[in-house]
Amino acid sequence: MEPLEAKTEAFEVHGSKIFGLLMAIMATFAFLSSAQAADNSSGDPKETAIRELPARMTEAYNNGDVSGVASNFTPDGHLISGDGTHLHTPAGIEQYLAELRAKLPKGTRFVITAVTDVRFPTPDVAVVTSEDGWLFPSETTSSEKNKGIQSLVAVWREGTWRVVLVERTWRCPPQRLPGSQPN
Repeated sequence: MEPLEAKTEAFEVHGSKIFGLLMAIMATFAFLSSAQAADNSSGDPKETAIRELPARMTEAYNNGDVSGVASNFTPDGHLISGDGTHLHTPAGIEQYLAELRAKLPKGTRFVITAVTDVRFPTPDVAVVTSEDGWLFPSETTSSEKNKGIQSLVAVWREGTWRVVLVERTWRCPPQRLPGSQPN
């Protein structure tokens, strides 16, 4: 098993290609004012498919199918977890997710609570933003410390959406002023 640090170093070698692609995607995203929002579904099959992609990946993860999750990524796809772990390639992502499942208590689930935005900078590029959280056994809602925001960038290739990047950011509990008391 290759350590996670080695995978991060491998990104530094191969990352320039994906960095260039991501910069082009983000530049396009910034300049397109006609991008579609999350609640503006057009019924287009590509839009329907991108809206289903995060749910399908989450379902696969929760069912223990980390290979199924990883298969949605492009060959040079990236996953950046909430703790900053950075992986690329479906094989690296699959290994990381398998290790994560083994570390978490049995029955822990990942849930997407809301898709907050879906945009199409170009017809073949989609950006999906969602709110998510970890549900530990016996929990019915995610605690504040386990909530996050996830961004997913995908490209339309050979009749399906393929993930280029998933990045998760932890939602931090509100900061208290020095000397203040918790609620």
